[in-house]
Amino acid sequence: MNNETIKISEIANLLDIKYYGNDFEIDGLNLCNREILADSVVSYIASEKFISNGLLNAKVKGLFVTKGLFEIILKKEDFKSNIAFFIVDFPEVEFYKLHEILYSETSFYKKFNFESVIGQNCIIHKTTVIEDGVIIGNNVKIGANSVIKRGTIINDGSTIGCCTVIGAEGFQLIYNEFNVPLTVTHVGGTYIGKNVLINDNCTISNALFEGNVIIDDNCKIDSQVHIGHNCIVGKNSVITGNSLLMGTVELKENVWIAPSSTISNKCIVQNDSFVGSMSLVVNNISKNSRVCGIPAIPIDDYIKMIIQQKKIIKNGRKDFKDNK
Repeated sequence: MNNETIKISEIANLLDIKYYGNDFEIDGLNLCNREILADSVVSYIASEKFISNGLLNAKVKGLFVTKGLFEIILKKEDFKSNIAFFIVDFPEVEFYKLHEILYSETSFYKKFNFESVIGQNCIIHKTTVIEDGVIIGNNVKIGANSVIKRGTIINDGSTIGCCTVIGAEGFQLIYNEFNVPLTVTHVGGTYIGKNVLINDNCTISNALFEGNVIIDDNCKIDSQVHIGHNCIVGKNSVITGNSLLMGTVELKENVWIAPSSTISNKCIVQNDSFVGSMSLVVNNISKNSRVCGIPAIPIDDYIKMIIQQKKIIKNGRKDFKDNK
């Protein structure tokens, strides 16, 4: 999805603020510590620890910063004069304020305003809702009461169950200057590969700024699964019932997630790995790993820990009886 462009000076006018630096042409917004698909983006820095992310990312051409951070940046050896700066009191708030204005008041973001395309030999229940801006391939099946939202692509041979939402609005909150939580509009899409199964009562979110949430070819997703914004699920992966992928999770290929497991924000599970039932993954998982528990650790270590705990409990009971 290619956005229209807007100049730094036009952004300053929209927000009624000043800018310092060159009047670059911008074709996207994104976070400076993420992979960026656009050529020239505006981002923000709200903490000194992220300064390098903004300065060293060649695609970042505009930054919202505080006056204090700007003074620190000016002293940096890696300071680049080819970045424009908006000096504001609340960089994150102003950044997302710009995002909402660009979405609601301008044509900057492409909004998938085209008539949906449905391929041949599809079986789509009469109660299914398909919004404008959807592309569906051949031999796709969609069950009763499911909703396919704009910006979704479903490739050949995939099956969507009943009461499932594909392209659901992702969940991102920011707090304004009055500490009030505000939701952020998601403008990205959702991509479902070939021969994918997404069962009943699932929600697959869309991407926040650009690109797609991706469920790649041959993935199988059981009922009651939620996949958050900016997630990528690699080919041949399996996610079983009641599991949750938080935002920006990446499962590589041939990953198996057992029932009722949760993968935390930004975690990566590498190829051919297994996550046991009712686990909480809070760190990256290496290739060919088998983990379980809260937090998830290698299964062999988990078994040793359980055995050790049983011994401690047993010895404690024995000591208690001996001292009676």
